[in-house]
Amino acid sequence: MGKLKHLPLDLWPNTDHDAFERAYVPSDIFDDTAGPGAHLMPGTRRMIETAYRRWLGFLKANHPDDLLIASAKRITKVRVRGFIEHISAEVRPTTVAIAIDNLCYAARLIAPDEDWRWLKALHARLQARAQPQDRFHLLVPPWQLLDRAMSLMDAAIDRPSSARKARELQYRDGLILALLSLWPIRRRSIAAMTVSRHLAFDAAGIALQLYSEDTKSKRPESFRLPDQLVPYFKHYLKESRPRLVGSRDHDGLWASYKGRPLSAACIYGIARRLTAEAFGKPMALHDFRRGAATFVAMDAPEKVGLIPGLLQHLSPEVGDRHYNLARSTMASRRHGATISDIRNNLGPRLRPQKD
Repeated sequence: MGKLKHLPLDLWPNTDHDAFERAYVPSDIFDDTAGPGAHLMPGTRRMIETAYRRWLGFLKANHPDDLLIASAKRITKVRVRGFIEHISAEVRPTTVAIAIDNLCYAARLIAPDEDWRWLKALHARLQARAQPQDRFHLLVPPWQLLDRAMSLMDAAIDRPSSARKARELQYRDGLILALLSLWPIRRRSIAAMTVSRHLAFDAAGIALQLYSEDTKSKRPESFRLPDQLVPYFKHYLKESRPRLVGSRDHDGLWASYKGRPLSAACIYGIARRLTAEAFGKPMALHDFRRGAATFVAMDAPEKVGLIPGLLQHLSPEVGDRHYNLARSTMASRRHGATISDIRNNLGPRLRPQKD
C-alpha cells in the first residue's frame, strides 16, 4: 500500500474541522458575523481543502505529534519548508506554488488575525521561480475544432436509429465541442447552463447567457450563436436532449447517458477525449481558452483586442457592470463570427436534416 498523501476528511483533527466550519459561516441579516471564507465559491473551497488535505497528510506521515496542537500553530516556516521539499520531489514547481498559495489561503481562513505575510511572500517567490509548462504543442486552432465538431454532429445524424443512445451522445459531444471552440468558457460555466434560464430565443436566433454566479469573474456574459450553428443547437434541443433525458425531469442543458445533468468533470473528460481522438492532443478546457487567445493573436492580429473581453479578463478599473457585460458580449460574438468565417473557408458543410 502506498503512502497516504492526502489526509481524508474523517481523519482530520477536530480543531481543523471546527476552524473551517467557522470560516464558512454565512452572514446574518442582523449583524456582520460571516466567516472570512463565507464568500468563496464551492470550487475555490475544494481547491483550498485539497491543498490542506495534502498538508495534513504530510504532517501525519512525518510529524504526527503536530496534529495534536492548534491548527495555526503547525504552520511554521520550518514545517512549510519541509512540506515544500517533500512535494517538490513529486510535482512540478508550478504545482508547488499553487499548493502553497492554497495553504496560505487556508491559514488566513483558520486564523485571520495572524500575520501570514511571510507565507504570502513565500508563495510569490515560488511562483516567480516556477516555469509554467509549455502547452503550445497541445493547442488546436479553434476553426479546426469547430470543423471536427460539426463533422461529429453530421455523422451522428446519419447513424441508424438502432444506435440511438450512441447517436445522441455523439451529437451532444459534438455540440459541446463546437460551443467551446466558439466560446471558450470555463467548465463550471458550461456545466451550469439550463434550458429555461440560460437560453434566449428571438427572431435573430439563439443567445446563451451566463449570470454572475456562473462565472469566476462574477460578471454576467452573453454569446449569440453564429447562424451556422443555430440549426445544430435546435436539433439537439428538439431531438437529442429529450431522448437522453428520458423520464428524468431536469432543466440541465447537457444530459448524461443516464439522463442526469452532465457534471463539469464529465464535460472536461469529453473535451479531452474528443481532441485526443481527432488530433492526438488531449486538450484541457483551459487549453481552449489559451488556444482562442493564441491563434487569434497569430492569425488575426488585428483582432487581438478581443482577447481580454473574450476570456473575461476585463480591467478591474472599469467598474460599471453593464459596460463590462457589453465588452465581453461583443468580444465573444466577434470571436465566434471570426472562427465561423475561417471554418467556412475550409469547405462546404452539410446542415442537420430537417425534422
